[in-house]
Amino acid sequence: MSVRISALYSYPIKSCAALVLTRSAISPSGLAWDREWVMVDADGEKMTQRTIPRMALIQPTIEAEHMRLQAPGMPDILVSLQRVEQPPIVDVQIWADWTRGQDEGDAVAEWLSSFLGMSCRLLRVHPTAHRAVSATWSRKWADRSGESAEFLQKGMFGFADGFPFLICNESSLDELNAEIRSQQGSDIRINRFRPNIVVQGLDAYEEDYVQSLQGGGHYFARLKNCTRCPLPNVNPETAEVGDQPSKALASSRRSEAGILFGINMALYHASESPFIEVGQTLEVEYEV
Repeated sequence: MSVRISALYSYPIKSCAALVLTRSAISPSGLAWDREWVMVDADGEKMTQRTIPRMALIQPTIEAEHMRLQAPGMPDILVSLQRVEQPPIVDVQIWADWTRGQDEGDAVAEWLSSFLGMSCRLLRVHPTAHRAVSATWSRKWADRSGESAEFLQKGMFGFADGFPFLICNESSLDELNAEIRSQQGSDIRINRFRPNIVVQGLDAYEEDYVQSLQGGGHYFARLKNCTRCPLPNVNPETAEVGDQPSKALASSRRSEAGILFGINMALYHASESPFIEVGQTLEVEYEV
C-alpha cells in the first residue's frame, strides 16, 4: 500500500509560524531549518505557545543570506544565516534533554521582546550541539522491526520536542473534525498539530499501526504515537485559544500513554537524493 505526501511544513523557530513547503531538503535531523532556533525567557527557559500563544504570529522566512521575521505591527527584521566562528555556548533545556545554543544578538532579542511584551532571547543550534533521537524509543522500534537502531542514533536534531519528524494523516483529521462538529465546534486545519509531513491514503488513525514509510530512498521509522498537549487549541492565524481540538481528542483518542494524534518518526535510512516533495509516494509497512 502507498500514501501520498500532501503537505510539508518546517518551523525554523520553535513554536512560531510555519514555512509551507512544496519541496524540502531532508536529513536525519529533519526537514531543512526545522527548529533551528528557539526563544528563551529571562531565566533561560524555552518558550512555546503552550504559555505564550502570541508566538504563533511571528512568521519566519528563509532567504538567501538571512531569516526574515515578520509580526503584526512590527517592522521586518533580518537575522543573518552566516555562522559565527566558535560562538559562545548557551545551555538550553528542551524537556528532558540538555543541548547547546548560540545567542543571535541584542537586535532580534529587543524586537522579539517588544512584540511579546516580555524579555526574551533568540538562540540558534550551536555547531557543537549533539542531541540524538531517544535511545529508549529507538531500541523499542528495533525490537519490533528486527532492524538495527544504530543509524537512528546518528540523527542529530535541533530544538524539536523529542523527534525529528511528526507525520499526520488527513483522514484522521477528517474523523476528528466530525467529532468536533458533534460537539458543536467548527472544523480545524491540520496546521494546528504542527506536522512536518502530511499524508493522504490511510484510513482514519491507521497511522497508529504503521511500522515504516519508505519512498525516494528514504525510510522513516515510526518510533511512537504522538501524545498531545493543549497547544493545538491555539489558532495559528489569530493566536486565540479555544477548547478544541483537545475536547474532541479527549473523548475519542485517549489512551494509557495520553491523548494521541499523529506519529513521531525518524529516518532509519537516508537517500542519496536529499530532497522530499509534495506529491511523492511512500510505501507503507505495518507492524506485524
